[in-house]
Amino acid sequence: MKAILLVRVSTKAQDFDEQEREIYNMAIKDGYLPECIIPVCEKESGIKLAEEERAGLNKMKELIEEDNDINCVYCWEVSRIARRKKINFSVLDYLTTHKIQLVVKNPSIRLFKDNGDIDEGAEMVFTLFSQMAESEMRTKLARWKRTKDAKRKESIYTGGWILYGYTVDETTKKLIIDEKQANIVKTIFALYLTGKYSYGSLAKELMQTGLLVGYTLLTARKFISLTLNNLAYAGLPSSTNKRNNVKTEGNIYPQLVTLEMINKCKEIAKSNTNKPKKQYNNYYFGKGLLRCPYCGGIMVAKKNNNTYHCQECTKGFWIQINLVDSILWHSSIALYATKLAHKDDEDRKQYYCQLAICDSKIKTSESRIKAMQERAEVIEYKAYVEGTLSITKADSFINELNNKIDRERKELNKWMNDRATIQGLLIEVSRDDKVVNLDKVAEIKDDKTRYDIIHEVFDCAFIDRIEQYKYTISIYPKLWNHPLQYTLNTKKNTVFTDVTEDIHQHLIGKRHSFIDDIEVLPISEEIKCYEERFKAVRNKEKNRYYNVKYCREHKEDNARRQREYRARQKALKVKDNQGE
Repeated sequence: MKAILLVRVSTKAQDFDEQEREIYNMAIKDGYLPECIIPVCEKESGIKLAEEERAGLNKMKELIEEDNDINCVYCWEVSRIARRKKINFSVLDYLTTHKIQLVVKNPSIRLFKDNGDIDEGAEMVFTLFSQMAESEMRTKLARWKRTKDAKRKESIYTGGWILYGYTVDETTKKLIIDEKQANIVKTIFALYLTGKYSYGSLAKELMQTGLLVGYTLLTARKFISLTLNNLAYAGLPSSTNKRNNVKTEGNIYPQLVTLEMINKCKEIAKSNTNKPKKQYNNYYFGKGLLRCPYCGGIMVAKKNNNTYHCQECTKGFWIQINLVDSILWHSSIALYATKLAHKDDEDRKQYYCQLAICDSKIKTSESRIKAMQERAEVIEYKAYVEGTLSITKADSFINELNNKIDRERKELNKWMNDRATIQGLLIEVSRDDKVVNLDKVAEIKDDKTRYDIIHEVFDCAFIDRIEQYKYTISIYPKLWNHPLQYTLNTKKNTVFTDVTEDIHQHLIGKRHSFIDDIEVLPISEEIKCYEERFKAVRNKEKNRYYNVKYCREHKEDNARRQREYRARQKALKVKDNQGE
């Protein structure tokens, strides 16, 4: 059989050897062979988080799970297992479940009797000393906090992370200004206060000038953001208890900038955030709807010649924006007018139900992100301010939380995008309008309103080329799965309905609150819906330059190919003559 020696010391003054030798001799006296004794030795702080304590016991549990011959665990005292009674009780329950003996030297405790029953007296003593260990830990923690607060009131550095721009005076143990780093901090404030930079542009500027070295654009931007919003540079308290919202008394950082400068930087950042994005007056109706029939990719609009095309595949083609947009608007008028006349239909109720689901998901995701951020702040506070958690383990916990936050933010963005899409379908109309005239909808001239209407009633559209100037377009409404089909002639700018007999009969025979009021178009009827909304912007000088260049290169390529052809023919003739 085998035994584990659990040796854990809490200060550097203590040594492993003393504890290990004592409990090693105990195991030898109990009959364990030297090769069957497994030491588990760790150095940990006397004031620990629960995560640290659990991590320190993981190795012991792994050994027990991997090796069935282990039947005993030796330790120096109860506090060497853990300083929290909750964790000690969990360890006790674990050992009891696996029928593993626990032997404690001080006080003398043996969990199981010789007959295999639990010793109730030993269990009671274990419980008592677990309570005493936790009380001792709390007393030490309170005493340590009082000492640290007293030192901070005297502006003495008490350990932890040092703010950029400062260094520690080895004599006085106070933080002093690092002139080189402080100049960089002042430069950041001075440049940003000009109002000509954002966080990103300022990061690029400083990286190009060499003031920030070893940063990526993302990390440099984050560094600038934290610097410009840190009140410690203005001589204010540098740390805050986030849980109780109590600022730490005393200040250990000398002042570099004024509070007015920091507040001004915050105002500039807020104004940069609230700046409206570039507004485009051109609304292309087919944006996000048109799909390539070959690859299924989304067709994009090309502004210089006003055409839609696919960038995903080589089989793509070009088609006029004006013609396609005119068909989309013409097809959406009747559908939208009927939809407005039936505001309380199941489809609209479904939209509201989807909005409620999205709101619930968004709220839940935001609460999760907030909870994880608060947890990261607590861990950072305990590691860098209190010193009760090692920086290595704190960074590991924080990185894990940051990864979870990133994944949760992606989910949040997805739900917010879904909500925006659904809300865009719910265009407000007057509740008094019971009947909507088709002419009233057809008279709409605002391109943005048209765009919203088209994207509300249609799901997608596919365009395919039949001949050189002949195309077909299939538009799929959200109300049913059968498309509206049209035949286009791009040379003559003509449009014909191309509804097949099956679809025609389906539409006629379908009984739907929306479809009943829609007049089904007859088969192969020409419709006059062409509207020239955009004109191609052509640069004659640029086109002439490219034409001349292309012709010159084309002539040069032909001449080169002809020279190569003649050279090959000449070589063949010489070879034939030599053969003869």
